[in-house]
Amino acid sequence: MRQYKVTSSHHGQRVDTFLFNELPGIPASVLYKAFRKRSIKVDGQRVKESFCLASGQTVDIFIPEAYLPPVEKDTESIVPIVYEDDYLLVVSKPQGIPVHQDRNQEEQILDRMVQALVRQRDGNLYRDGFPALCHRLDRNTGGLVVLAKEPDTLEILLDKFKKHELTKIYHCIVVGVPKAPDRELVGYLKKDSKESRVLVSATPFKGAERIVTRYRVLKALGDFSLLEVELVTGKTHQIRAHLAFEGHPLVGDGKYGINAVNKALKVKWQALWAVRLSFRFTSDAGHLNYLNNVTIEHPQIPWEESLKQLFS
Repeated sequence: MRQYKVTSSHHGQRVDTFLFNELPGIPASVLYKAFRKRSIKVDGQRVKESFCLASGQTVDIFIPEAYLPPVEKDTESIVPIVYEDDYLLVVSKPQGIPVHQDRNQEEQILDRMVQALVRQRDGNLYRDGFPALCHRLDRNTGGLVVLAKEPDTLEILLDKFKKHELTKIYHCIVVGVPKAPDRELVGYLKKDSKESRVLVSATPFKGAERIVTRYRVLKALGDFSLLEVELVTGKTHQIRAHLAFEGHPLVGDGKYGINAVNKALKVKWQALWAVRLSFRFTSDAGHLNYLNNVTIEHPQIPWEESLKQLFS
């Protein structure tokens, strides 16, 4: 059995059309057989395929599990919710999954996993496409991601990210020990979409944008360092490319790092996690003003075992 909540976007829709949307790929013969056997209910009452739905109703369908889409097993253990209120939630993105669907068409996508999780928990109380991403993380970067539960919140948060009124802090492990224990790095970055990478320079060049990256050495051990990094500007691959340009590439980074080091340490992912988000509003945030000066911390970074050993 599977249960679905009818949202306002499906108000007035025929129940068979609704179920074809919710169960992509289900054979029509299976669905209409379920109607004939009276195995589909709306608010507990058996209905025919022509029944028109109303927002807020609940649809139950009783068919063999083989025809139902798989339910993500214990999604919250894969994508833990770190913070949640009436308007937004912050989750911990695992390394190795994209935040949204891309050309690779994977099954595990962060925004869809979160949407499925809250619908399974709360029913269809959200509009299609919500909770929605407010910003992005690279596929192989882990850590905090903010999703808005409704459009007005999304609009405000997108504006705040654009105006840099949220401070984003990362932890990373790099090759080498920087000479300065803390420093503000200024450079210029240009995205090369064809090569799927970015170029960084210390001086301006055509098509490049100014970037600012602050770091602080938290711990140094031998040939490696644990850094805390603040993204003052937020450009594609900024931390990875900027630190590599400065001579301290991230451990595990297959694009800007040192392959021999990565292979020797047997690391699968780049050692980079978004660990802290601070709301620092300098302009009105409407119904989200209560978040001003709130900081959300990642509970614990699940570094790969070989990286844990570097600082043990």
